[in-house]
Amino acid sequence: MNISAMLLKLAKGLGLVNVKVALLGRNVAAILLVMMLIFILAQVLFRILENSLPWTEELSKYAMVWVACLVAPWAYRENLNVSIEMFADALPQMLRKISELAITILVALVSAIFFLESLDFWVGGLQINASSVPVKLAYFYSCAPFAFGGLFLIAIERGLVQLASIVDPDSVTALREAS
Repeated sequence: MNISAMLLKLAKGLGLVNVKVALLGRNVAAILLVMMLIFILAQVLFRILENSLPWTEELSKYAMVWVACLVAPWAYRENLNVSIEMFADALPQMLRKISELAITILVALVSAIFFLESLDFWVGGLQINASSVPVKLAYFYSCAPFAFGGLFLIAIERGLVQLASIVDPDSVTALREAS
């Protein structure tokens, strides 16, 4: 087995996990959007009745942050992030592949650093309660390790495919045709 085939095999195995985690995050985010809408509508209704619900605003804000964190790995895996490709399109093909791999390595490094920092942030949240609900902030902060861990794993998957494409451009083409 050549090196590009091994890289693609690793990427495919990691991809099986990544796609399930990313889809789960996306689907939970959809449920949170519905909950956020219900909270906001309840807040509007109760303000009309001159009886404000203090917890709806706080939970809506946390849900909004969770939605962003939960969809980040899915969006990255599906290439849904905004990108400017005019510069990359002007590069020769091999230089473009190398620059894409370099960017993926940077994404992996930044995600790994943020993942580790988010764990410390989560631990700090164990000491603090939310202001309007009796819940430790760590539970709301749990989305950050999920997001950065997911981004890291997807960057590894993407990097393996990109590296295989540099080593043997035909191997990735054959993989795409087979799937």
